[in-house]
Order: sequence, then C-alpha cells, then structure tokens
Amino acid sequence: MPAFLERMNRAVALGTILALGWYLIRVVPQVFSRPLDEVSWKVEMAIAVVVFVGTLIADIVRAAISNRNELEEAGVVDDERDHAAERRGDAWGGHVMHGAAFIALMLLVLEFEPFWAANALFVGAMLAGLVSSLVKFLTYRGSV
Repeated sequence: MPAFLERMNRAVALGTILALGWYLIRVVPQVFSRPLDEVSWKVEMAIAVVVFVGTLIADIVRAAISNRNELEEAGVVDDERDHAAERRGDAWGGHVMHGAAFIALMLLVLEFEPFWAANALFVGAMLAGLVSSLVKFLTYRGSV
C-alpha cells in the first residue's frame, strides 16, 4: 500500500494536470485567434489556481483518511523512502522552476508583453510541480 506522501504526490500530479490542461485549453486558442491585448488570461489563471488547490486539498484529505488506520496498525510514522523521494523530486522541480523564472526574466528584459512573462512563470511552476511529482513517483518505484 502506498505511503501517505506517495499518495499526496499523485494528488499533486492530478491537480496539476487538471488545472494546467484547463488553462491551456482556454487560453491557447485565444492567442492564435485575436490580438494579445484582447486575450482573457488573468481570470482563467486564477480559476486554474483555485482548481489546483481545491483538487489538492480534496485528494490529500481523502488520502489521509484512507491511510490513517494502516499507519496506526503498522506503527509507521515516517518512511525513509519518503525522504529520498522528496529530496530528489524537489531538486528536479526546482531546476525546472529556475529555468522558467530565467525565461520570464529574459522576456521582461527584452520588453515582451507581461502576458508572456506571467505565462512563463505560471506554466513553469505547474510543470515544475509535475516534474517533481513524476520524479518522486519514479523514485518510489526504484526507476530513478
């Protein structure tokens, strides 16, 4: 049975995929069909963040409730695999986020529209979370 943090990482990945997918489906078609200053993206970004946080909270609560009895019976408070997976996943996610922040900074320095910098940060943060969760999942499975 997966540990609590492993379940939580699945919840993060699911929330990220749902929120980022919804956002991209709403915004990308607008970028190609109208001028940039008419693209509606701020409300969509806020909704995507709410969807992400809501999904995350619901899945974490569900995982905590379903896993509590198993942890108490086994006397397990912490799992060494969790520490290794967290370190490795957070490192990889941090690399992705650093890259996204650098790209956003360069977009601002080169005086692109704020839309591009904001989206580089938003999509970069979502991808960083997804990469982090994926690396953690693979670490639990012994693939990384």
